[in-house]
Amino acid sequence: MQLEIRVERVGEEHIQLYQRLSKLEYGEAAAVSQANHLRWKFIDNPQGHSIGIHLYKDGNLVARMVALAKQFLYQGNVFKAAHIVDFLVHPEVRGMQSLLQLVRGLKQLTGFDFLLVMAPNQAGAAVWEKFVKMRGYFDLDVVVAALRPAALLQSTGKLRTGVLAPVLDIPWRSLMSAASMFGGSPAQFRIDPQWPAEAEIDSMFAADDWGDRVVGVRSAEFIEWRYRRSPVFRYKVFFLRIKGELKGYFVTRRTIYDGIDCEFLVDAFGSPQLTASSWGAVARREISTASRDGATVAMILGNTGWGPLSALNRLPFLTVPPRLLPRKTTVYAEWLSKPGFDIRRDNFYLALGDSDVV
Repeated sequence: MQLEIRVERVGEEHIQLYQRLSKLEYGEAAAVSQANHLRWKFIDNPQGHSIGIHLYKDGNLVARMVALAKQFLYQGNVFKAAHIVDFLVHPEVRGMQSLLQLVRGLKQLTGFDFLLVMAPNQAGAAVWEKFVKMRGYFDLDVVVAALRPAALLQSTGKLRTGVLAPVLDIPWRSLMSAASMFGGSPAQFRIDPQWPAEAEIDSMFAADDWGDRVVGVRSAEFIEWRYRRSPVFRYKVFFLRIKGELKGYFVTRRTIYDGIDCEFLVDAFGSPQLTASSWGAVARREISTASRDGATVAMILGNTGWGPLSALNRLPFLTVPPRLLPRKTTVYAEWLSKPGFDIRRDNFYLALGDSDVV
């Protein structure tokens, strides 16, 4: 089997090829099978060009993985990660030969400081550990708040209530609503649904000082692209103000995950001046709204070791013990240039907004 490897910048000429391969694996309805989503994700990214590691057979694209540019900030210096996503191989060429060629393609990447992978399953973890020899630094936390516990238990087969599930959930939903109303907010703290001017957003990010922490670079241009311009994913974005001054933002997305109606807390980012009570106020409001709208569970997937996600990791949210998870999401990394910082759970902030998943 003769396969040709090309490491090349992703452009318009690849969109139809990506669509064809995605539809074969995921069907036509999947986001990665839609041309406008692929352009947004791989061509429009303001943090840099996407580089495809492609395998061709007789001129047809039969395998891909993509280095999505993702910038991180540490002590005033910007480092560019090659965030490896969209690992997909045509069924006819799956095997050791295609896998090893794609792995060799990783070694040809240039223009990046380090490789970054968030492996969402054991099969992916095996590839990065055994073949790429990457180190797994930590697992992302799964934190959930049951908004309709009876419906959740019924969907997982742990409870058989039939049509009574919505009735059984009424007292819990009422309690959640009451907690939102009476939980209170810090003085002069306001949740603003209006999108600020670009200059005000960039001024907020410029004023933040994260010290020796590593955070994904945010800018007005980035969050505009990530949360407003997606042609497929729909987000709710709320801006957080203290005494009228912009201090942070909070992002959610409603979607079906493993058959469960979920309200994901996709991103929470802002000034260290935002206290745990500030983050708690916005979280209570949003999960109460999601509960009234019929969501079954609210979920955080990220590093809750520090930062805003740490502040959100409190009741009604509970961390799911690793032994109860159907799968882990492990963070793998490898420096391509001189190491610029240590990668640790206690200093590396990652939210879903730093990935391409939701």
